[in-house]
Amino acid sequence: MPILESEDSPLLGLKFVGQGVQKRASSSKKSAPNMNEGRKNAVWALFLSAACFMAVSVLQTPASRTALRAEYEGFERAVGSNYEKNILPSLGSRGSRSKPHAPSPYSKVQTLSFQIYTGGAPAFTVDESTGEEKQNHECYGLHSYGLPENSNILQCYLGLEDTAKDVHRRLNIMRDAVDKAYDNSDKDDSVLKIFLSPEFFFRGLNGAFEFELEEAEDENGECSDICHILKGLENIVAHKRFENWMFLFGTVIASEGLPTEDEFDYQFYNFAPLYKGFDPATSTRVGKNFIVPKRYVSNADFLTPIRHLTNRTLVMELLDEEDDHALQDRTLKNPHADGQHKYNNDMWARYKSELTALEYNMIEYGWFYLDGISFSVEICLDHLIHRALMTYMADVVTGSETRVPSSNDGEVEWVGMPRRQAQVSLVSSAGMDVEVTSLALADGGHIFLQDGMGGDVEAHSTFGEDQCKPNEYEFFGGSQSVKRTAVISATDVTFEYEMNMDFNEYNLYPETGSRSWKKMLKGVFSSTAYRPKLTVYDPVDIAI
Repeated sequence: MPILESEDSPLLGLKFVGQGVQKRASSSKKSAPNMNEGRKNAVWALFLSAACFMAVSVLQTPASRTALRAEYEGFERAVGSNYEKNILPSLGSRGSRSKPHAPSPYSKVQTLSFQIYTGGAPAFTVDESTGEEKQNHECYGLHSYGLPENSNILQCYLGLEDTAKDVHRRLNIMRDAVDKAYDNSDKDDSVLKIFLSPEFFFRGLNGAFEFELEEAEDENGECSDICHILKGLENIVAHKRFENWMFLFGTVIASEGLPTEDEFDYQFYNFAPLYKGFDPATSTRVGKNFIVPKRYVSNADFLTPIRHLTNRTLVMELLDEEDDHALQDRTLKNPHADGQHKYNNDMWARYKSELTALEYNMIEYGWFYLDGISFSVEICLDHLIHRALMTYMADVVTGSETRVPSSNDGEVEWVGMPRRQAQVSLVSSAGMDVEVTSLALADGGHIFLQDGMGGDVEAHSTFGEDQCKPNEYEFFGGSQSVKRTAVISATDVTFEYEMNMDFNEYNLYPETGSRSWKKMLKGVFSSTAYRPKLTVYDPVDIAI
């Protein structure tokens, strides 16, 4: 493959640094097996399935369910190759089942969630001494005011005019959070540690960092802001101590200017960088860097600029007349308010081969394997709209042709969807809770969610309190961990849910001093909501 020049790489602004090993599952078909033998095997399999079903219908105790599961897994191992070769073709199955994976080196997973407010800063706050409303000093002097669609509280985006310094500040905060997480993590090599951050962590002053073509070297070198973000995150995870870690670093809000007369005409992207840590002395980045694009635009993703508000005059009267910056209004448009309900992900498909050349793999459908563990991953509204679950169901009814990345031992293959759903599900969000109707979890699987809005809400769950959902669990809190278990009895088939409350919380920065939390967040994150912290869960078993 020829070297990609930076001007050919508007996505990242990087030059080719080596191509990852990537294989796609072969689509070649073997000759049909002996049909008589296939029919015999099919009848035998159906007989055993019926017997198992009858046994399940009279199960009364967890012990008997465990015994049945062990017996079934033994049966599956015994007939495995014959099932693939004979039974599936004789039943007319289209496509292939998921390729068997090598046993995972991990038996448990520990999630370390970074809780930091990533929403807009309120334009006005209440003076604690007088009780009077006053203009928020965090927004003063900025030109990034706007109104959320789901609120009537005027806000501003926070960020630095010098975008390179802005990126550097955010990366330093992320690095501090990772270091704090490591200090409080389980050091057992059989425990996979997952560092999870909220949506909108990398946003920028005007609402998004812009994709740029670097035509010449400047003080930032041949690297755009997006490029600096990804390189900075790559450097964080490239360390021996993170060999048994996975990182979902929140999301990056990015924009791409369009060649129109409207200076505010942009395409927008919202994606999560996901990494597996590694020791650079013994391994490479191949198969360890991923991009997770968000699909659906939420009404909370962007502020509607002042220039687009019907009550613009009233808003301007509320702001300080001396704050001339507010009049400049350089806030990017709100695509959702313009009727755009999906992100334009054509770019990801367009530059997919380039991503591979840059040692990144795209998680297109919200599903992937890492070291033999099946994962689903969603960003905020994608979870509410059941993206992972719908992909799974659509794959089943269309013949299991969908291919997802599977990374193991420095190699990425494209394999079938996991038949038993996800052993671990991840959600990065800003204004979302775990939704039981959206879960696509294996029996005993866990979902971990980190939100960038509800950090001041204590983790808790309810059942049946919502009149619209009389028979459903609801979960709340900035950091959430929920286990789902399948239950089959003589009279019912259902799921049980358990919220994991075994965790410890650690403040990221002290209250006072040269590194107080308000000083560390100044200029890039609002301190009006809550203090940033780490929620460290006890390790839990990975579903079989």
